[in-house]
Amino acid sequence: MFLANNKKLKRFFQAIAIMAVFFTINIAAFSEKSEFLAIGNLKIVRQEPLVIKREDLNITIEKNKAIKVESIYTFENIGNYDVKSTFMFWLDTNIERNGKEDFSNKNTNNRGKFLKNVKFLTDYKKAQNLRAVIKFDENIYENQVSDDIQREWFAISKSIPSMKEGKVAVYYDLVNTKFSRNKDFVYSFELVDNFFNKNKAEILYVNVYNKSDLKIDKINFKDYEFKNVSKDHSKEHYELLEGGVNLDGKIAIKFK
Repeated sequence: MFLANNKKLKRFFQAIAIMAVFFTINIAAFSEKSEFLAIGNLKIVRQEPLVIKREDLNITIEKNKAIKVESIYTFENIGNYDVKSTFMFWLDTNIERNGKEDFSNKNTNNRGKFLKNVKFLTDYKKAQNLRAVIKFDENIYENQVSDDIQREWFAISKSIPSMKEGKVAVYYDLVNTKFSRNKDFVYSFELVDNFFNKNKAEILYVNVYNKSDLKIDKINFKDYEFKNVSKDHSKEHYELLEGGVNLDGKIAIKFK
């Protein structure tokens, strides 16, 4: 377990180093073919006295197979100093290498292939995000076809004064996830736990809206139960509202 956590931390801080040097520049890529694996929750660079007061997560599966994600976070700085940190989320894809690195300006690291219309808001104001890419070998997902994983990080910098609250909202569209073929979609809370009390959220409110032609079989997240609250049987709206939730593990939406 210790070695596994060390690997996660190493990759996490490797991404931070890349961001510090390259900002939005694409780095060398190997991939011609790739498959979506998972999208990740918001993280911070280092441990800070930030309490996750609330996370509102809305996942909408559209008729055209696009997936819209809205994540709204409320944090409280309980420390005696102002916190300035990098807030980031991540996208994992499976890649098939072509055998040699490509240092050309071609879009070979999948920029925009899976993620579109990324928008960050901090305290209701739009913020410019940065992007970085790392690659590593590990088998961590059920639907992997190889050990080669590309991880994209999208990040902003934000300050929260001592004893004050701050909000961060993230919006984006996912495409080419092939959930209709694989019959699942994964939203991950994995990786580092740098928020106060190991990423425990005082309130977690998740809504899953399914407008596609596929029906949801089940939604797995630890032992929590998602309830279909839609009054129209032709539609699906699953809801989860819980307090004191450790934000780790994965939400896996399984389709029939």
